[in-house]
Amino acid sequence: MKMLNFMLICMLSLLAMPPAHAADVPVIPLQVRENLRIVYQVTDDLTHEGVNKGLFYARKLINTYEGQGIAADQVHLHLVYHGTGINAVVNASARTRLKADKAENPNGEILAELVKRGVQIELCENTMQQKGVTPGELMPGVKLVVGAFPRLVDLQLQGYAYIKFE
Repeated sequence: MKMLNFMLICMLSLLAMPPAHAADVPVIPLQVRENLRIVYQVTDDLTHEGVNKGLFYARKLINTYEGQGIAADQVHLHLVYHGTGINAVVNASARTRLKADKAENPNGEILAELVKRGVQIELCENTMQQKGVTPGELMPGVKLVVGAFPRLVDLQLQGYAYIKFE
């Protein structure tokens, strides 16, 4: 009986210990903590957890930096939408005409949150014109850029890190 109790105590103490590998793997800290410049190119309206993938990961990036103690005014994030990505940043009437999966735009809340947090949401004017969308059909806070590719080049030449979402 004593042996059984001893074995039980040993097994329970092993279960309470954190995995050895977790303590052995260092987490690489962020080196750049100010004037962070990032641009996302969003070419499609793919969703993740019910919202546009670019918007989802923009929020996640901002939250990660915030969690690392990096001030919001040090993060300069632009999302440049074009192609079928337009569906993520237009209202219900435009989404219906563009044959989006759902008429109602599921991104309204996250768009408003990101704009409030200083994220620049930009749409290619050429895409807007090609798709027959008017400026009045854009979601609040969405800005127009003369063209997605010239804007992406411009931002990269200003030192922005480039991430593409499809």
